[in-house]
Order: sequence, then structure tokens, then C-alpha cells
Amino acid sequence: MMIPNFLLIGPPKCGTTALHATLAQHPQVFMSRLKEPFFFAFEGQLPHFAGPGGEPFHRYAVTDWEDYLALFADAGDRVAVGEASALYLTHYHPARTAENIRRRLPDVRLAALLRQPADRAYSHFTYNRQRGLEPLSDFRQALEAEKPRIAANWAPSCRYRGDGWYCQNLLPYYARFPRTQIRIYLYDDWNAHPQVLLADLCDFLQVDPALLPAQVKRINVTTWSRSRLVTFLQRQPPAFKAHFPRWLRRWISPRLRAWNRMKPPPLEPALRQELTESYRTEIGNLQALLGRDLSHWLAEPAAARSGSQ
Repeated sequence: MMIPNFLLIGPPKCGTTALHATLAQHPQVFMSRLKEPFFFAFEGQLPHFAGPGGEPFHRYAVTDWEDYLALFADAGDRVAVGEASALYLTHYHPARTAENIRRRLPDVRLAALLRQPADRAYSHFTYNRQRGLEPLSDFRQALEAEKPRIAANWAPSCRYRGDGWYCQNLLPYYARFPRTQIRIYLYDDWNAHPQVLLADLCDFLQVDPALLPAQVKRINVTTWSRSRLVTFLQRQPPAFKAHFPRWLRRWISPRLRAWNRMKPPPLEPALRQELTESYRTEIGNLQALLGRDLSHWLAEPAAARSGSQ
């Protein structure tokens, strides 16, 4: 039976979904149709979380090894076979997850995109707001609520700050796998030179980069809702929507959806800098671990500097 030979390990809001979708178009690559089975985070035990955000884990988590292998049954003769679960490289028990992967897949290749941690945290917050999983409208309050939420067994998606501790979350992998099996990329490179990054990743996965799609599409882009009531109504089951005539639903739904979608407000520069400072030591440690200059992550964005003059 086919087993995966590579994993995209996250973390959330770093471009993993777009990377997954791009690789899935490569004829030598097989990606599981269930994008995030979460198997190695929850092996043997179905998760149960309090608070909002637990449903995707309760509904989609694959916890049985045979069920997990069945996700790759159609891989055929593909060279690279994998899946992408962002939870694998987060603050949610990274050592246990890494050990589960090592025990089941000792020769697996691991790849991840990493984003400036303050920007990642805010993007995750706005994404949860978009999906109706974040009850707080203030990002600072959500950061302050993180520890109590973890203590109350909220879903892992509440760990805005913790999921940016990249070095801490990566060390269990480097302790269990040789560096030759790990490839870490920056979200900055993915945005600036996606084809260069993809060519290197294809080399890592031992597939032909010439067979990649010519264009890389942005996927899973976060938007902000003008009205939470409209968002709530849009998420109602078909039985509720059936109360309205079909012609009215077909006419109003796309217009209402377009009106309700807007670009999230920018992260307050002072809060961004404060959050970035809290990662300073972590960024320095990551820089040493990867052997790559990350000083630009500590710099204030040019737009913020110009706006303060």
C-alpha cells in the first residue's frame, strides 16, 4: 500500500494552501484530496475541543492508520505522494506530532513556508473572524485571551502568538530527522519568486519542475465581513434558505456576498512592532537554526515608517 513520502507541515496562514494546490497540478505529484487529515497530531484519538473552531478537527481528522493510508490509494505511480496539514508545525504538541511522523514515516521529506510571525498571527486572526470562529473583534484582546483559551481546551486555531514560535516548534523535527529531509522556505520568497521556490521544492521532492503550472494562483485569501449578520445568514443550511424563492436567492446571494466582502483593516503599526519585539529572541534562534538572515522580519515596514513621518 502506498504511503506518503512528503508532508507540507504548515503553519497556518503562511501560503501552505496555495502551495498544496500548485503541487496538486503536477502530474508526478499526488496530494491527498482531504487536504488536512491531521493524522499525526491526533493519531489514535479523535480530538474534542471546547470553544469555537473545533468543528474542522472533529469532522475531518483521520485518526486510524489504515484510514490514513486509504487517502493515498489512488496515487498510482506518482513520484511524490503527500498531504498538507498546517497543524503539524504549530504550538499544538509539536514534539508528539514530530515523534508520530518519525515512527510511521522515518524517511519522509518535510517542507514548510514561514511568514513574519506578527503578520502571520494577524492574518490568522482575521481569517478566524471571516469564518465566524473568533468572537473578539479586537486583535490585542484575542492575544491576551490566548492562554486562558488554551487552558480551557479551545481548538488549536486560537494560538495566534504560539504558532509563531517557529524555532521552538521546529526543533522537535530537527531532533528526529536529518537536515537533508527538511526544507524550510520563507513566505517572502513565495510572494516574490514563486517559480524559483517551486523549482527548488521540486528538486527536493525529486520531480520535474518543468511540469509545474506556468501561473501560481493566490488561494485562501482572507477577507473581512462588513456585516456578521449577513455572514451568519450565508452560513445557514439549505433548509433555512429554502424559505425564500429560488429566483430571489440566485439574484441576491452573489450580490450580497460581494457587498459583504472587504479587505481586512491593517494591523495597527504599534501593535505589530510590539508583537514583533516579543518574537525577537525566537527570530534570532530561528535565524541560527536555518542559517538565513531574518533581520527584515524585525524591521518596521516601509509603509509604516513613511506614515509616521
